[in-house]
Amino acid sequence: MPEEKEIPEFYSDQFMISGGPYGMVINLRKSPPEPGPGKVPETVARVWMSYEHVKTMTFVLCRQIKKIEKEAGISYPVSTKVLSDLSIGMEDWETFWKSPPEFRG
Repeated sequence: MPEEKEIPEFYSDQFMISGGPYGMVINLRKSPPEPGPGKVPETVARVWMSYEHVKTMTFVLCRQIKKIEKEAGISYPVSTKVLSDLSIGMEDWETFWKSPPEFRG
């Protein structure tokens, strides 16, 4: 049996997204261990995807989060500060999480 190649693992606490007409790139970034002047987040991984792939992945991620929250009876809140920094209104945020189909396990 062929030996499996080691798959790199990364931690990310930030992301940057950009795209053009044919797809997008997601840069996963990590904050510096000791923030300070001149210290910038490190890009730890870069993923290019088609919009079809991004839309499908977004749906599956949303469904998985809703499934875990429902099964565990918990919620993973995102602060209004984070939403504000991303220019996401609370109404848009709540609409998004209500609109995809519920997990039907």
